[in-house]
Parts: sequence; structure tokens; C-alpha cells
Amino acid sequence: MSVVFSPLTTSTLRGQIAGQIREAILHGELKAGDRVVERTLANQFGASLTAIREAILTLEDEGFITKKPNSSNYITKLDVSDLDSIFEVRQLLEPYVLSKVAATASAEQKALLEKRYLDMVDAARQGDTRTYVIRDFAWHSELWTMAGNEYLQVALRRVTLPLFSFSSMRFVSGKAFDLLQDAISHSVLLEQVKSGDVEGARKAMETTLAEWHVAIRNFVGSLDASQNT
Repeated sequence: MSVVFSPLTTSTLRGQIAGQIREAILHGELKAGDRVVERTLANQFGASLTAIREAILTLEDEGFITKKPNSSNYITKLDVSDLDSIFEVRQLLEPYVLSKVAATASAEQKALLEKRYLDMVDAARQGDTRTYVIRDFAWHSELWTMAGNEYLQVALRRVTLPLFSFSSMRFVSGKAFDLLQDAISHSVLLEQVKSGDVEGARKAMETTLAEWHVAIRNFVGSLDASQNT
């Protein structure tokens, strides 16, 4: 790692360390696939290994850092095969989630889901990629919560967080991505929930996930190709 961090002197080390590393990732100073060396970070921050490990756990929970089988930590990097695996799981779980929410959502829940959608559209129109990814994840997270199954929510969060975090890195550092088009693609899902159409919700999510899969696959593939030329 070539980026150098400044020592910290306040008591809220975990949050500050995680924040500085997160910013370095989003600004491309730390690259996808870079190894995260705890002792190096401890020396740079002037912090204990315990504080560094706690910060790394925070970033791992957020999907920015991935622990490999050999116990080393790396900045999350997803290749096309990883994307295919993530979307395979999403295709199994999220159509069921949307159909269940369409069948059970209250008026208040529908209004909240619509607010989350409008927040996404607002960020997209402003071209704020980082905020957009956060709000996109918030929309899906709200949907998972509304399904009322904690285990399903945990499974989806676990499988998709690396995708959203990696997308945030790539959108910020890469070429343009049509955020508004991506945001508007959620509108058909929202309308199915609002109408209470259970079967329509399931089919709409299947179709939309397939479109998202192709879009993000092509986007990542094009970035990788441009970096290799």
C-alpha cells in the first residue's frame, strides 16, 4: 500500500480509522484487491492493533474489506464470476421478498418504500454516486426488513453488501454510469408493491435483477478492459 495515514490522538479511534480507510478506498488511494496489513496501519495511525482490527471489522461488515481463507484482509474486489454468483443468490431470494412485501405491506410501509425510492432519484439527479449507492442499499434493506424474516434479511445483506460497496468504489473512480436510469428501474418494483400484485411483483423482480446483472457485469467488464489496455 502506498497511501500513508496520519496518526490519531482522540479516543474514537475505531470510527476515525474506519472513516479514513473508507475514504482512501472510495478515492482510489487504496485499490480493489490491495492487501490490508494490520501492523502497517497501526504504525501509520499510531494506534493499537486492537483498534485497527476493530476498524477492519467495521469495514468488513460494510463490505469494503474481505477476509480471505488464509486470514489476510483485502480491499473488496469482485470479478465477473463473483458478480454471477451474487446475482444467482439474489435471483433465488429477492423475487420471493418482493412478492411477500406486495402481499403484506401496510400503507405506511408502502409510503416509506416510496420515500426511499425518491431519495435515490434525488441523489441520481445530482450525480452524487456515493450517496446514490448508500440510498440504493437503503431501499433494498427496507424491502428485506418488510419481508419480516430476520434470517432472510441477514442472508441478503451478507451476499449483497460486497456488491454495493464494490459498486461504490467503481462508480466513484470509473467512467460514467447512468445513475438516473438505474434509479428509475426500481419504479416498476415499487408499483408492484403499491398495487399488491404478488405474482407481478415476483416476475418484475426477476426481470429487473436480470437487467441489473447485465448492466453491472458490462460496466465492470468494460472498466477492467480499459485498465488492461
